[in-house]
Order: sequence, then C-alpha cells, then structure tokens
Amino acid sequence: MTSTVKNTLTNIFSFFNNGGDHYFQKKRMVISSTDAWGVLRKDLIDTLGIQRAKRFLIRYGWNCGKNEARMLKDMVDWESDLDWLLAGSQMHQIGGRVFSYPEHFKVDMGKGIFDVSGYWIDSYEAKQHLHHYSLYHEPICYFLIGYGGGYTSECLGKKIIFKETQCVGKGDKQCCYVAKTLEEWGSEIDDELINYEEQDIADELDIVYRRVERQSEILHVGASVTKNLTSALLQGKGMDDFAKILANDLNLPVLIQNQYFDYIAHYVDESRPDVQQYNRGEIKDFIEKQFSKHVLTQTEPLEIKPNQNLLISPIIIQNDVYGYISIYREGSVFGEAETDFLERAASVCAVKMLNERTAIQTEVKMKGDLLEELFKGKTDPASIIKRFCYFGYNINQQQYVLTVEFSNQNPFSSFESNAKDLKSAPKQLMNFFTREETHYHTTFVRLEKFNKATILIPKEYLQKKKTSIKQFAQHCYDLVQSNHGSGPIYIGVSKLCTDVGQYSKRYKEANKAIEIAKAKNRLINESSSGVVHAEELGHIMILLDARKPEELLDYAHEFLSDLKAYDERSSTELLRTLFYYIENQCNLHKTAREMNVSISGMRYRIQRIEELMNVDLSKATSTFEIQIALQTYMVFNLL
Repeated sequence: MTSTVKNTLTNIFSFFNNGGDHYFQKKRMVISSTDAWGVLRKDLIDTLGIQRAKRFLIRYGWNCGKNEARMLKDMVDWESDLDWLLAGSQMHQIGGRVFSYPEHFKVDMGKGIFDVSGYWIDSYEAKQHLHHYSLYHEPICYFLIGYGGGYTSECLGKKIIFKETQCVGKGDKQCCYVAKTLEEWGSEIDDELINYEEQDIADELDIVYRRVERQSEILHVGASVTKNLTSALLQGKGMDDFAKILANDLNLPVLIQNQYFDYIAHYVDESRPDVQQYNRGEIKDFIEKQFSKHVLTQTEPLEIKPNQNLLISPIIIQNDVYGYISIYREGSVFGEAETDFLERAASVCAVKMLNERTAIQTEVKMKGDLLEELFKGKTDPASIIKRFCYFGYNINQQQYVLTVEFSNQNPFSSFESNAKDLKSAPKQLMNFFTREETHYHTTFVRLEKFNKATILIPKEYLQKKKTSIKQFAQHCYDLVQSNHGSGPIYIGVSKLCTDVGQYSKRYKEANKAIEIAKAKNRLINESSSGVVHAEELGHIMILLDARKPEELLDYAHEFLSDLKAYDERSSTELLRTLFYYIENQCNLHKTAREMNVSISGMRYRIQRIEELMNVDLSKATSTFEIQIALQTYMVFNLL
C-alpha cells in the first residue's frame, strides 16, 4: 500500500463526487434503490419464469460477492484472512441488503474448513418478493445465496455453497442459511449445483425442455399405473396381476407381502440384465428384519447392499398395516416419482384387500351363524351339512370344539371398532388362525360372541401340524395370555366330535370345562388362567351328561349341605379343607402344607369333618362319593 494511513473497512467508505460520479476509493459505484431492484427482479421472473430467474440471480450474486472480495482484499490492511472473510457479512449490512448474524461458525482458513449457519435479518430480497408476489413454496433470497457463496469461495480458495433453509418469502418468521464446502455438503447439494453453471439461453432452454420432457414421461407413467391398476381392480383381478402391471409399467421387480411378510404376489422380468443381483428370498428376509420390531407407516427407501436399492410402501386399511409392496432397482436411488407410483399401487392393493377382507368377514359371520345353530341342536343336521357345503366346507369331518373366554366384557366388538388396537388378545388369536389357514391350506369355522370365541379345530389340521389338541390349546393359551393384561383367560376343549349330531354336546363340554376351571380358581382364591380338557374331567362330566342337573345337585347336598351350613355359621373352612384333602388323595401332611395349617390343626379339622358328615374318610367308597359331590358343587359355583 502507498498510503501512510492504514486502510480499514470503515475509512474506505468515504464517497466523493467527481463530476457527478461516485467512487468507492478508485472504484466507480452506482447507487440504486431497493424498489428499483425489486422491479428488475420482478421483470426477470415474469419474463423467464422463477426457476430460470433464480439461476440468473444466484449467478449474479455469486459474481458480485466474488468481485467485492477481490476488491476488498487489496483495499484494506487486513490483520488476518479471517477478518477479510468476515467482511462479507458487513458488506451485506453496508449495502442495505440484510443484517447477517452467524449462529454456528466453524471455519479454518488454512485447512479449508467452512461450516457456518445463521440468520439473515430484514432481507431486502424477501421484502421485495412479497411486495410483488404472494408467499412462495421455497426460499427466495437468491441474490443473498449467490453473494455469500461467491464471496466466501474467493476468500477460502474452494467452492462454498449457501443454502437458505427458512425464508420470510415462504412464510417463515425469519430467513436462515447454512453454508458448507462442496465436500461437506456431499450429494445433498447436487440438485442445486446446476444453478451455478454458466450457460447461455439456448442451453437453458434445452435444460427446460428436457425437464418438461421428463415431467411429461413421469405423468404418462403415473397415469398408466393408475389406469391399469384401477382397471384390473374393477375387473376383479388379483395381486398377481397388480404386481405384473406395476412391474411392466416401471420396468422394475415388484414384491407384495402380507403383514406377516409372507408372499402374496411377485413379478420380475428375468431377462432384464439390470436385475441380476435380485434375490426374492434375500429381499423378503431383509424387509422382515427391518420391520418385524417396528411398523412401517410411510413409504421408505432402503439400501439392501451397495448399489441395490429398495423402495417399500405399507398397505394400510383403517390405520392398520395389512401388507407391504416394494420395488427394487440397481444403481440410482429412488426419487419422488417412484414414491408416488408405489403409493398409488399400495392404495389400489389396500382397496383389493379391504374388499377381500369384507367378503371373508361376511363368510366367517355366516359360518358362525350356522355354527351357532348347530350348537343349539335345534336344526336338522342334514340341512346344516348342506348349507356348509355351499361354502366348500365339510362340517362332518372329525373336529374338536375349542372355546376361549376372555375377561373383557365384549373384546371382539371393541377390537373391531378400534382398528389401532393392534396387540389385543382377540385380534392376535384371530390373526394366528388366519395365518394357519394360509400355511396349512385349512379352514377354521369360528363363532365370536360376547367375551368368547369358539373355534372348530379339524383333526386333519392337527395331523398336518404334527401336534396334539392339548399342545395346540396350550399354544393358543400362551399366545393370548401374553397379550391380555386385564384378567384371566380360560380355554375349554371338548372331546373329539366324530359326527355332526355331536356338536351340541361337545360345545357344552368345552364350556363346562371353562366353568370348572373358574370354580377351581374361586375355591383356591386365585385368579389364574388355564386350559381345561373335557377328557380330563372324568366321571363328573359323565354324570353331568347322564343325569338331570337338579338330581345331581340334590345328591351333592346330601353329603355337603350340613358341612356348608356349619362353615357359614361358624366362619370356618371345613368344606374347603375337605376339597384339598380329597384332591391330595387324603394325604394329611401335603394338605396341611398347602393350606398353611399345622398337622395337629389339620387332624382336628378332618376329625370334625368326619363327625359332621358321619363318614370315614379312610374308606375309598366314602371319598369317591364325596369327590363327586365336591365336583358337583364346584360346577354349580357352590364352593
């Protein structure tokens, strides 16, 4: 510098008049109002369109920032290059463009690191845009973006891109920016780089033409997907057709799965060279691993392996995920167009599934009504067999009657009305039977009423599954018990039904088994769940079937009424003690331990029981009769 006075950013801003021209030191300056600049900006947008005007304004701002950085480099005696860099923000304020306030500042001039974010307060560009136009859907401070990038790039010696994240011009409370080097941005800024390329009008028109052509192609594909899938839906075609239509329209493999990740439909053109790495089983396992622990609620892109991309969308019915549809591509990642196409296909699949579900629910309801008639035993069995045949079901096959009772007052109506209750025990149980029907190619006729579900379990199915009815019932219990937290659950299982005329009897057996389980729980003061099989009830079930209930109850009263009356008068537990004693095969010590009574106290109780009942409990005949009486009381809820 030739001057002896040290130049600073402040003292070089002394303008002087030289024949009507204004100078910034030796640089001639032109002062213009923001309103005039706003009119110029409006004319550019009206003439070129906002996207092309955006590119012109960004490049103009870039060159302005770059030139001012070069100019200030030589004009001011900077203490450091960082001061020179920071002067860019001051130039915004001095020029009346905006007040720039950095919030995050990570800069190393020597290492070429630049990671800055902050606020632009009172942007002239946003104000002028809103003066001439309404709110825009994206940030519009194009000059400021370009100026910031041009100025800092000149200072740092490497390309820096500014990106506006919030803007008053699109309705935000303030304008915010983020600035990084190209390396730090990575692929995130790729779509913006075209705005910085120097091109003439012909090149820009060519780019616009290609974009329009691309948009036209996207619209054509989208219309084709919608038209073809809708047509297939109206013609009653299935998921296989949907998969093939979507695969042909997009030229991509398509996979459709249910909510348990089982295949519903699948299509891929094996002759395509760009799907050589496509492995349906591998993709199925990948999807199941990704979403088995959390539910997918919106379309999501995934990378299976490097260069292998998957786009998956949930098939949602009434806020419930009923399946997944996915497309696969090698190379480039999926964009917004593919997401839109896939979501359209998912919507059509949802309508198809809803129709099928409605039809299935109607059929299940009709079968349940027939089953209820069968259980009542008031309809001609031949008529029932014939009506079940209309559904393609052989009701005359060997089956077990399995009844599940929930503690909820009416869990089936509640989970039908509340589609968000994805983990309710009744729903888990019904979903289990649906999966088993698909996997074993069988059918479960079921009746869902109040707090009970009654299901016919074919013997042939158990043989396919290689399990017994006891093991199967226990599995059902474990499934519902883990998803039911509001009380005990009981499962009653009948004996094998070998003839259609036995269903009424078997239904009563299953329900009696539940009542006996509940009575036992009341007797021992517990609230546990359980599985009870009619075959395990022995002679009490035979007697309940063979005699009139009132006669059997009179028989029990002869043995136990005096003892029950004594307990009520004296507040003792002799009847309960007798039940434990008989259940433990008259083992005094074991009974005392279970009831937490001393041996001497137990001996006294047994002696008192024998006196009141006038029986000898050491005789087998006496204990057998008493056991029948006790179990009768238990069935009639008298214990």
